Amino acid sequence: MKQTKTDFVAIAIADYEAMSQEEQGKMIVNVLEDQPALMGFITNLADDFDDTEHEVLVDSAVILINAFISAGIPVEMVPHQMIEEVIKDKVDSYEAKTKDIDEVSKTNLLDLSDSPKVFEDLRVRALFKTKSTEVTPMEQLNFYMSLDIIVSIIERSVAYEMEKI
Repeated sequence: MKQTKTDFVAIAIADYEAMSQEEQGKMIVNVLEDQPALMGFITNLADDFDDTEHEVLVDSAVILINAFISAGIPVEMVPHQMIEEVIKDKVDSYEAKTKDIDEVSKTNLLDLSDSPKVFEDLRVRALFKTKSTEVTPMEQLNFYMSLDIIVSIIERSVAYEMEKI
């Protein structure tokens, strides 16, 4: 019998969507307490996006952290230096590969992501939750770059902690 790989991110998305707003709120508060630097970065993005888009970014961080925890992988506090490093890496990468905004496509975005499957799962959720199809291509690119940065920050932090063990 072929063993299938569990998609913890898809499960975490479904679990999060099934929660009441009160349960989601408690989860967000827990992540705020456990991840002050990460959530500070995400909070600072509030001025760059509308409320719904910002909420999706917060939810995405919570969902991904929950996916790791569900897989039995602890998520330690993300260090501020890692956030700065990932932001620089991602901004440089996006700027180098998205010079012509009209040529940016879903495929290009997936190529830019450290984790295309996770990014795509959270990107699709964002499409349903936001009005991202109604914004300019540049606004859309900025939103997806921010989402990709959040995914990379969490994943690199977990990878770093796993290497230490």
